[in-house]
Amino acid sequence: LRRSPLCDQGSELVLCEALVRYYEDGRRRVHPAHFDADALVTAVFEVSPPDGFEGGFYVQPGAHVSSRLPVRLEAGEVIAHSFDLQHGVEVSSGTRCSLILWFADSAAACKDKSRPWYERAAANGSVDALYNLAKSRRVDDPRGSLRGMREAAEAGHFMAQNDLAGMLIEG
Repeated sequence: LRRSPLCDQGSELVLCEALVRYYEDGRRRVHPAHFDADALVTAVFEVSPPDGFEGGFYVQPGAHVSSRLPVRLEAGEVIAHSFDLQHGVEVSSGTRCSLILWFADSAAACKDKSRPWYERAAANGSVDALYNLAKSRRVDDPRGSLRGMREAAEAGHFMAQNDLAGMLIEG
């Protein structure tokens, strides 16, 4: 990532958070399609063998669930993705466990939850980044959030369209 336009030249990734996710009967089964708000890069380390559960990690490039692409991981494998990949987890049976690692481009971004990669990507025309930036500003800058959400919605971002409708209904 040192050469990626998402990072400043010469920067390195900093581990911000580590999470263990369980999906099993009586507990969480689904983590709907989403973007990782606090990570420039996410690494997913699969703990469970794939024959122990049905379903698992997927990417969803479109608005509809029919666009989902399953990603089968063996126990011990790792997949990494950037902040602008919409993805989720759905486990219909069995037990799945994974370790999630969230990385940012600086210790400061970890500490203050700033997301400079959204600003850079949005400035370069990424509608996903514009949506995520607007979403992250809802509390601290509601008017700026509304402007960004409207811009992303007008550009056709389906999640922004949904969130904008909610914002307008709330007033």
